[in-house]
Amino acid sequence: MLLSSLSAVLLSGCSTPEPYVTYAYEPNAQNARSVKRLQAEDVAVAEVRVAKAMDLDCAGTIFPIPGEEKYKNLNDAFAAYWKNAFMADLKNGGALNQDKPKVKIYNLIDSVKIQAEPTMLAWRINMEIFSSNGSSMKAAVVYNVPTDSLKNMQDGCRRLAAGLDKAVRWSILEITSDPRFQNLVQPGLDFVPSMKAASIQSVFLGEDEEERWSKTNKIK
Repeated sequence: MLLSSLSAVLLSGCSTPEPYVTYAYEPNAQNARSVKRLQAEDVAVAEVRVAKAMDLDCAGTIFPIPGEEKYKNLNDAFAAYWKNAFMADLKNGGALNQDKPKVKIYNLIDSVKIQAEPTMLAWRINMEIFSSNGSSMKAAVVYNVPTDSLKNMQDGCRRLAAGLDKAVRWSILEITSDPRFQNLVQPGLDFVPSMKAASIQSVFLGEDEEERWSKTNKIK
């Protein structure tokens, strides 16, 4: 399954404008194997929401999200991109059933950020995954983009933009290969999570975001 076609914006402020290009998502064999190992059936993706404003500004230009013209803001576009990618991987792994599911998965994405430094190019996606069976888990995903032979910041931004689909693919692999996710795909339809708060934990905890997410594995 593909998302919408290739998107690009021009990098302003350069004598010769360079495009920031992001790509449609394509499922791959590695993620399919991860899903198949779950031996899950009749899983639906109910809702994906990005809670906080995303920081995708790199050298003064905001990365495009494929298909964003269909949505009112970048958050909704990224949520749809991630949801469709997850559905594609579940389908490729034989687990998807959107019409008659036995369990539904929700993803409340707390934050999406890019890190652009001379020695570090990365996507950071913090998520809280819920199941209609009442289980949940958190994931703080970092996808590192190669910095080999990095020419300048514009080159780094181009690499980051081109890594959007890979970062989303990696975030899905991190979730489906996590032993905790096995509990989330067990049958059960009695629970519907609130998707309004940035994070259920953040309602009660006073730590800043970085500290809170560093405790992911300790909380669950």
